[in-house]
Amino acid sequence: MRFLGTLFITMLVLASCQKRDFFYTDGRGENFSSFTDQILFVNIWADWCPPCIIEFKYFNEINQNLEASVVGYHFDQFDSLSDYEVNELIERFEITFPNLRDDPRDIWAIDLPENVPTTYVIKNNKIIEIITTPLTLDDLEKKVKSYSTLD
Repeated sequence: MRFLGTLFITMLVLASCQKRDFFYTDGRGENFSSFTDQILFVNIWADWCPPCIIEFKYFNEINQNLEASVVGYHFDQFDSLSDYEVNELIERFEITFPNLRDDPRDIWAIDLPENVPTTYVIKNNKIIEIITTPLTLDDLEKKVKSYSTLD
């Protein structure tokens, strides 16, 4: 009986130590399975980009939609920021969606963006659209509606 109790506890501990597919700047980890059947917007932004800053409020809002999630990534070809520095920007710009620590180029094998903002629309871990122009809330809502029926 003691053996079964020990086995149960060991399995419980191992299950809670599941390897994460990627990490956010706040230290939390995530798995691709968390986004199954959701539209995932990966927003590539920079703090010196006015259209990026305007988009934040729209991404904050669409992230509340149950059919969509947003993750951001601060990108600057010439300057790599620490998690602390990115988190300072997140606070300054009132970004409420999580931001990636891991480079999305490594996660989804995407190309280096030519400009910011760039948004990757992903469903079931497959890129279904790359958008290189600023988006509005209406644009995002239309994307969710359009892509939510895809398998």
